[in-house]
Amino acid sequence: MEQLLVLITEKLTTLADDLDTLRPKRKAITALFPFAARQERDKQYPILDVFVKTSRACKLLWHHIGPFLETQLNGAGDFSLKRAIMLVSPYMPWGSLLFSGDLAQAWAATASTIPKEEEIAPSIVDTLFQIAYRDLLQSHKHGNVWSWLTLRPPLPPICGARFMGSHPNVVSMVRSLKDIEILKSYLFLIWSEWGSLRDEGFDNICDSIRDDFGRIEMCSDCADLVERLDQVLGQLNRGLEYLRQDTPWLDEYGFQKRKRQYGELKAILLEEDRKNVGGGQESVGGGQESVGGPYPYVFQIHPPFDLLIPAGVRRVPLDIHVRTPSPVSVVDHP
Repeated sequence: MEQLLVLITEKLTTLADDLDTLRPKRKAITALFPFAARQERDKQYPILDVFVKTSRACKLLWHHIGPFLETQLNGAGDFSLKRAIMLVSPYMPWGSLLFSGDLAQAWAATASTIPKEEEIAPSIVDTLFQIAYRDLLQSHKHGNVWSWLTLRPPLPPICGARFMGSHPNVVSMVRSLKDIEILKSYLFLIWSEWGSLRDEGFDNICDSIRDDFGRIEMCSDCADLVERLDQVLGQLNRGLEYLRQDTPWLDEYGFQKRKRQYGELKAILLEEDRKNVGGGQESVGGGQESVGGPYPYVFQIHPPFDLLIPAGVRRVPLDIHVRTPSPVSVVDHP
């Protein structure tokens, strides 16, 4: 058996690097998946990693084993088999009739309940965006699956999530969860130097920034998002040739589109921050007193502290952000 596993693994490794030879053998290779998944379950040989690489290299004929996949996802126990399906799920044809019905719901139910692992998180997030893009996910049933986004797993430069993640269907579904941490993680994931945002989803994302993050209590979240955009713009500043190392088809138009989109998003975030904490009077001490005028200095105050300003000592009972026309001193209350 071990010699057979070695032989199969070596053959798959060779095929993954030779697409012309791989394509005519897709049906036979797809039929190997149940065998590879069971080897992963029994910890006999790491054939599944090679199978994932082969799946990434060429679209396999998953409809031939659709019943097996659905049975395993709906069955009780056997976590290793379900984990194996999660790893290869980004490469399945979620736009086909077989994968658009019960199988998509079975996948979401499984992903909602299995333990969170960093190794499978990129595959789950990638597949989740593909399913949501096609409007196959019943969010009221499988809302927990979106918590995978909070792991913020690194997505590969080329994957389905890059193209589908910013579609209005996905943006709307994430916003409907009304979970700011998931929403922020979602934006962290789709904002990347490796992809531009879909034109039809860009306005939705701009609306989300204004509506979901345009409040004084969201200042720290806005700062995190600005920092993320600075990272993306910094990578884009490395130039077109740097990105072409992984996406050789990228042209000047696509490159400039990314810079323009992420620059506009940053400008919107900074404008919302200015309006929230720099455009008027900010209440201090539960609204009993206020400091007016321009506010070039920002401080985040946590209780129990006293805020010392020229007018005297004012007790600050809550976590707030304060802007003042001059620096302030913050001292710990004894």
